[in-house]
This record gives sequence, C-alpha cells and structure tokens, in this order.
Amino acid sequence: MKYEYIVEEQSVDVRTFKVVSDKKLSDDEIYEYYPTASFNEHTVYTADYNPKVTVQYEGTEYGDDSQVNITRINQ
Repeated sequence: MKYEYIVEEQSVDVRTFKVVSDKKLSDDEIYEYYPTASFNEHTVYTADYNPKVTVQYEGTEYGDDSQVNITRINQ
C-alpha cells in the first residue's frame, strides 16, 4: 500500500506538491520531504530515505496569503 499526501504551500501563490511513500508519514516527515522537489512542474524526485519517498511539484496557482495545508489521500 502506498500513502499519498497533497501539500499546498501558500503565500502570494499556491505551490502544490504530491508526496508518495511506502509507509504512513507524520506531518513532520512531510514537512521535511516536500521541499526536496524541483520547481519544474511534474518532475518527480525520488529520495532514498527510509521509507522511499517520491515528491512531485504539481504547479502554482496565484493567491494572496500564507498557509500550509496537508491532505491525506488514503486513510
């Protein structure tokens, strides 16, 4: 089973990342892993962490305030 998370980082714009792992991740682990992604849309970065984690930058939507939201895709 894979665990997927969508991370939205907001300031003046909204940057969206997809984090996929072989094990359930804590919010602290997600905060550590998602910044490793390149800002080239749809480029996948695979890290040799334990567990193996892939991070994909999914694009930018423009907005005007600063917030971070994590959504767990599968429970």
